Amino acid sequence: MIKELLKAFEDMVYSERYPSLDGSLQRIDPTVKLFMTTIFIITIVSMMKITPLILLMGVVLLLAISSKLPLKSFLFRVTFFIPLFAGIITLPLPFITPGRALASFTIAGLSLNLTYEGIYRMILFTFRVWLSVAFLTLLISTTKFNDILHALSRFKLPQIFIMMASITYRFIFNFINEGYRMILARESRITRKQRRMEVMKTLGNIIGTLFIRAYERGERVYFAMLARGYSGELRSVNGLKVHVRDWAFAIITISICSVVIMLNYIDLVIW
Repeated sequence: MIKELLKAFEDMVYSERYPSLDGSLQRIDPTVKLFMTTIFIITIVSMMKITPLILLMGVVLLLAISSKLPLKSFLFRVTFFIPLFAGIITLPLPFITPGRALASFTIAGLSLNLTYEGIYRMILFTFRVWLSVAFLTLLISTTKFNDILHALSRFKLPQIFIMMASITYRFIFNFINEGYRMILARESRITRKQRRMEVMKTLGNIIGTLFIRAYERGERVYFAMLARGYSGELRSVNGLKVHVRDWAFAIITISICSVVIMLNYIDLVIW
């Protein structure tokens, strides 16, 4: 089970096969994409109605299709972890939010009211999280990780943060594979089904061994980088240029966000 989870995690995180596709978002400059994604997310978290969010959902699905991303895989990635967790943590909202009661329950002497306002807040919060994750996934799926880091450096983020993100991304897959091989080796030596405590003990040993190996490899990589002239700066072979299509994408994005913000504040839209 653990090795299946490791493989699933690797497949979900590893997205370098999609940025090389000839899609609409793949042609946009990473800096513009990063900035526009930020605009989209700021717009999403400021929404107080569900209807404008449905419009943004249509936009994100349209962008995913035009970028040639597999829709089924995309929806699974944006729904599985964070939005699912957000939906779970908002479960108490329908019962603790005051408002119009739709139903009443009594559990262990405790009276609970299911309110319309609470259900609305729960849906709104989960929908906002889902859309934010969807736009971030679009950015990551259509942009090479190095280009995202160079775009971040253009926004003057600290170099130490960018370097740490770069090294973490490069080596996380090595350690996933290392953990996968260790689990495979352990299973090949087992002839009977282990009890739960034995499995937990073995898992603890594997995690501890991985930490030690990660520390040792980190030191070796750092000294190797110093030997090759590492100066603490991130260098790019390919230059990033902003073209007319990038400006067009930015203008369209800002126009969509403006329409969505207007829908959020006009009285004609109830939900």
